[in-house]
Amino acid sequence: MQATKKQPAAARLIEMAGPLFADRPFDAVSTRELARAASVNLSAISYHFGSKEGLYDAVCSNLINDLAPVRNGFKNFLDAGLAAAKDNPDLQRQILKTFVCLLIDAITSNLNPRWKMRLMLREIQSVGPCFEKVMSGHIDIMHDLAGRLVSVIKKEPEDSVSVKLVSHSLISLCLQYSLNEPLLSHRLGWEGFKEPEIAILKRETVDMVFRMLGLPPMTAQEGL
Repeated sequence: MQATKKQPAAARLIEMAGPLFADRPFDAVSTRELARAASVNLSAISYHFGSKEGLYDAVCSNLINDLAPVRNGFKNFLDAGLAAAKDNPDLQRQILKTFVCLLIDAITSNLNPRWKMRLMLREIQSVGPCFEKVMSGHIDIMHDLAGRLVSVIKKEPEDSVSVKLVSHSLISLCLQYSLNEPLLSHRLGWEGFKEPEIAILKRETVDMVFRMLGLPPMTAQEGL
């Protein structure tokens, strides 16, 4: 991690604190370590954020804002095609395949550093102080977007238990590729996720999601 001193102190603190909070419990990250990573005086934390807790809250808020293009992109994609897919199984399959592929692209992209997903996962698993903020600001939105698609395919209400569980499974299946890249690379004999490996992840995951929703496997014409 490197912080540039051309940035305002508050921005440097937010930028450098994120990866530290993502990889260790909140109490294990000291204010001195945070200040040192951002190349600021220790007093800058209290001056800009009131406390370490305030800095953590700012990191989570910034994370949610950074992911707005991802949320908006998926919303626009579904808004553009989902209404026409209600009575069109072929279009449903195409939208589902594209949704899964876009999700894997977003999760494996270097534009969204992996620490962001680790931090969100740590927060929701531990039910931390920003749990409600992370849930309402990003996770609920992404799950509801997936639920819109699952609802159309299953012909069940979006708020049904089945739709919510399948939506959760779909997103979790894709999300774990980012969190478990070293494990999967070791198991599969890969040297990380490059373009050919990501293509395999997409193809296999689309097939898994199709089966999960009771859809026939991809045909040769649908292949990635």
